[in-house]
Amino acid sequence: MTDMERNLHQHLRKESDDMLFSGMELSDSIKQRIKKQAAAEKKSRRFVLPKVWLAGAAALVAAVVIATGLPSLQQPAAVPAPTDNSAGTVLPGNGSAAGSELSQLITTQFGSVEDAKTAFGAGVLVPRVAPEGFELAEMVGVGMEGEPLRDLNFTYASGEKTVTFSASRMPAAFPTDMFTPTQVGGAEGYIFEQAAFTELFWVVDGIQYGVAGPISGDEAMKVAESVEP
Repeated sequence: MTDMERNLHQHLRKESDDMLFSGMELSDSIKQRIKKQAAAEKKSRRFVLPKVWLAGAAALVAAVVIATGLPSLQQPAAVPAPTDNSAGTVLPGNGSAAGSELSQLITTQFGSVEDAKTAFGAGVLVPRVAPEGFELAEMVGVGMEGEPLRDLNFTYASGEKTVTFSASRMPAAFPTDMFTPTQVGGAEGYIFEQAAFTELFWVVDGIQYGVAGPISGDEAMKVAESVEP
């Protein structure tokens, strides 16, 4: 190896060291250990391009990091702080149930409206009409074994779009300041209408009802006002 090649070799190795250790929190002793091992390997090899050396050195760094167990890599992952969802809309049946109670809830699918009404119990109201352009696709109930249903949900589908009618013994929590008071068949309700989505809630005899989906407020009101025992 000529003096020029030797000087170039040393220069490239220094640059490689700087690149390798930049941004890494390694102790001086570990850095020296890596450099010594890399130098020992270099003595048995001919001069190679820096890119190849970097690949070998990077693998060596990984081996040393794993072997020494750097404290910075042993710190537990940060747990994100809980977010405040008190202002978010919670559809009927999705709030205030304890974890132990949720684990005991059973989901049941029904093949007929009459079976769904019977499982929920006397007094529940269900819609006579579907949203325009939608068809009833699924009827699902949620509740404890041996007890009347807590929640009853009808899903209406049109392609990939779905509209949900819900009846629940659980109150719905939503930001009333964003909803507009309304009347549904004489019962007090709240509606929130956007260009492509509407939410409508009302209460009859202690049962919380809701219609939510990509339909207009008028269409949601038609479904709500069609309910009957």
